[in-house]
Amino acid sequence: MKQIHLLIFLLAMMVFSIACSSGKQAASALSEAEVKEMLEAQNFRFNARYVQPAGGRSRIITGTYTLDVTKDKVEADLPYFGRAYQAPIGSGDVGMKFKTTEFNYTTEAGKRGSSKIIIKPKDASANDIQDIYLTVFPNGSADLRIVSISRQAISYIGELSSIPIVK
Repeated sequence: MKQIHLLIFLLAMMVFSIACSSGKQAASALSEAEVKEMLEAQNFRFNARYVQPAGGRSRIITGTYTLDVTKDKVEADLPYFGRAYQAPIGSGDVGMKFKTTEFNYTTEAGKRGSSKIIIKPKDASANDIQDIYLTVFPNGSADLRIVSISRQAISYIGELSSIPIVK
């Protein structure tokens, strides 16, 4: 029985290390200049790789979950794990999904060359979202934290990329 537990543990560690190394390779694909240019242009996509609920353990995210930021809008399609203080009416979707066109966007320098971005939605379509905090590192890796009025805060780890052009 102990051998089965050890085998499962080793297999889980191997999968986790492969996922971590692939995330680091994707993040290092951007140069510091490219990251700076995307942040200054306010035109980038955050690709979530891990989720860290406030009251639970972190999980690897499979699939494509993003936060798109442009000068005109902020749009999120992210998973949510955690406690909701108020259930959404008429919706079976429990993800962190919203779109806002009215928001405040501020940025400041952080430690070790990182940039801290704070987004505060103002319109009714994202009235549940109080604050969005994004810390971007020079290599393109990033940490995202979303504070909601009716749910526990949630954090994501991932990296930046450019927003694909739709033709």
